[in-house]
Amino acid sequence: MGAGREYTSYCGLYCQDCIPSNRGLFSRVQELKSLLKELQLDKYAHLKSGQHGIFKEYPTFLEVLHEIGKLECPGPCRSGGGKRVCKVRDRVLAADYEGCWECDQYGSCEKLDPLKEVHPNLEYHLQLIKNEGTESWSAKREKHYLWE
Repeated sequence: MGAGREYTSYCGLYCQDCIPSNRGLFSRVQELKSLLKELQLDKYAHLKSGQHGIFKEYPTFLEVLHEIGKLECPGPCRSGGGKRVCKVRDRVLAADYEGCWECDQYGSCEKLDPLKEVHPNLEYHLQLIKNEGTESWSAKREKHYLWE
């Protein structure tokens, strides 16, 4: 399986563009969690919270850090990674498609609507994959997230 196809998800996203596939982020999250524990920063934050009220939010910070760590994707969905539960993947596999781009209804598919809210070029990418194929479309892809 070529890299283009391997990293082309069933929904038409390119896996390596997604935050959940950023290995550097998740290794740093783990490093930070370990360092904070080693330094016993929870105790330090408790002491500092009297002077600087923001330190009262330290437990919330740890919760957010933990949730960020849980975003990590184990690998491309074509290789058994991706989200544990994915309605798009389930639908694509049930239809015996390679991806959403093979379905004539992808422009109006409700299963893709949540992705379209965050990935503004999803329909463009699906059309690009349809035209170029999974091996070569990625070189022509547009921005991945709304905020880019």
